[in-house]
Amino acid sequence: MTFWELLAALLRRWPILLVGALCTALAGYAVVSDKGVYFTRTELVFLAPTSSAYPNALRTQSEDIIDLAGVVAKRLIGPGEVTKFASPDVMLAGLGVRDGWSLGLPDTGGQWGSNFATQELVLDIVAPTRERVEERQEELVGQIMAELHELQRERGVDPINEVTAIVAPQTTIIHHIGGSRPRALAMTSVLGAGVTIGVVILLEHRRRRAMWERDSARGLSRIGAAA
Repeated sequence: MTFWELLAALLRRWPILLVGALCTALAGYAVVSDKGVYFTRTELVFLAPTSSAYPNALRTQSEDIIDLAGVVAKRLIGPGEVTKFASPDVMLAGLGVRDGWSLGLPDTGGQWGSNFATQELVLDIVAPTRERVEERQEELVGQIMAELHELQRERGVDPINEVTAIVAPQTTIIHHIGGSRPRALAMTSVLGAGVTIGVVILLEHRRRRAMWERDSARGLSRIGAAA
């Protein structure tokens, strides 16, 4: 199909052209109206009780504390299966989630195995507004601290020997993600025009095929009548 044939087809099928333009305009408006999302990745470090032998709680590492952190997370997120990713750096915002949260131990084991090497929990929060992220962050951090204390109280741990948790200061920062509106609008326009033209070409192909089949049938009928 030449350019002029395509132009004639577009003019002939102007209702499709109009519908395509309207759909593209609506999609473009939705893209321009998107204000992006806010997210934070908060780290909560679990600390062993200090003693004369181990006065620095930050340097004390224990698999038992890692297990305890995992239990605390499980009590909050429930018994469901946790999705495993190839990297612990995967975030909800990167997965396309626009409103939600996740909590768990950083898993550095890769795609085929698990390895929980740090006694910390990672709280990933994403929401449409900064205020919503701040509200969830405060609420969930409070729940984590409460669950940690309650879990140890249920086991009869003396308060002086309790494992505690702190929030890593630099991880409470809230970030904003928003794409380039001009680029998104341009891509939407290109895709809308491409789909519209594709539909017109498909319909023209079917029309020409139907005409060819009809002409062929007439030709065969004439040959049969002459014979």
